[in-house]
Amino acid sequence: MDNPNGSSPTVEGAKQWKDQFGHVSSYTVADPYFSMVTGGSVSTPQMTVVDPRTMMVTYVQTGYSGTYTQLLDVARQNRDLENAGL
Repeated sequence: MDNPNGSSPTVEGAKQWKDQFGHVSSYTVADPYFSMVTGGSVSTPQMTVVDPRTMMVTYVQTGYSGTYTQLLDVARQNRDLENAGL
């Protein structure tokens, strides 16, 4: 959403945020043009699932639900494709 000093997000700011909160099993990115935002507003927390094979957003969840069904579905589909040699 922004960098640590409140200005537009940068790669350096995303890395600082990731390091500060110890995120080692997830990705943190800078999106200064809000290209990952669907619709007209942003809510936090926001989970955006991107299929790494197509780089398409497959699901957006705002708020915390405690479940990650859509993320697991994409991971399983990609695992199955990988196992099939595709």
